[in-house]
Amino acid sequence: MATPTTPRRITAEQVAANATRIRIAEGALAEQRHLIDPLDHVFEQMPCTNPGACSCNADYPGWTPGGAR
Repeated sequence: MATPTTPRRITAEQVAANATRIRIAEGALAEQRHLIDPLDHVFEQMPCTNPGACSCNADYPGWTPGGAR
């Protein structure tokens, strides 16, 4: 057990797990900001009003999002 004067040993697994928790929390906060964004409806319409700026499956033949499945 660590005392106030004894440093605590932190494993690489603990660091990785903490980094994962931080990424999840950041993602959750970003989603919450998105949900209360008063201009979200404008952003939501951008693909519809600018179809030339969007991509579709035909733009990337043979590519699978997220890698091979």
